[in-house]
Amino acid sequence: MAELVEFELMRPPQIAEARRRCPVVYVPFGPLEWHGPAMPMGTDAMAAHRVAVEVAKRVGGVVLPAYHLGSETVRVPDGPQGLRPLGFEGHERVVGMDFPGFPVKSLYIEEGTFAVVVREIVRLLKQDSWRLIVIINGHGAPNHQRALRRVALEENETPRVTVLYESAGGSPAPAGQDPGHAGRGETAFMMVEAPGSVDLSALPPKGTPLRYRDFGIVNGAAFDGHPTPDFMLPAEEDPRLATREEGAARLERNIERLAARMKKHIADYAS
Repeated sequence: MAELVEFELMRPPQIAEARRRCPVVYVPFGPLEWHGPAMPMGTDAMAAHRVAVEVAKRVGGVVLPAYHLGSETVRVPDGPQGLRPLGFEGHERVVGMDFPGFPVKSLYIEEGTFAVVVREIVRLLKQDSWRLIVIINGHGAPNHQRALRRVALEENETPRVTVLYESAGGSPAPAGQDPGHAGRGETAFMMVEAPGSVDLSALPPKGTPLRYRDFGIVNGAAFDGHPTPDFMLPAEEDPRLATREEGAARLERNIERLAARMKKHIADYAS
């Protein structure tokens, strides 16, 4: 039987022994958020948890349950993260990915409240003898990321305990390059993580254009303020082209990247 790393499945002696060998605990976060009609609402936290579990198996540590918590904000009319680049008129009130007409709302927490909850979880972990507390983020909203980074920075008490912020995704995108939302890459990933929760038949047949505002599936350039002329998802980002093989390769890249970073962090605290 493979060794457990999931905190909620482990008995206290198992947790204590795992912590003795490698005193690292991972805390995955992501909101319950609209990811198009074909993807599960828990995509972000589920992805963060899966990457963290696989990294813990390779380099050590334990992983807390996925916290389906996160923040978003009202979209501005123009520019990066704006309404008009997504095909809206600019006067609509849209929070995050909750576009008008969608049948289910995302469960976003106000940014300040979100930060308080995250800080409390970190505070509780700091009462134990963990040396590294790693916040693993699966959500792309800038204000959500700022809240997590701020908590990590303010709660860091190196050398007694180090609090880190890490992304569950691949290499961080260069400044001004958003990775997009609910497109081909995320869909392929979830085909591996939760294949029974991905239903591409909920989308129109292949070849039918997907308009941003109709489906909440958006390429990164549009979020950066540079949409396609017709506000349609580019063909190469189409989730209907996603495959499980592509998702497995994406998962492995994300695991390898974070595992390499964690090996370095662990070596730093051990030195």
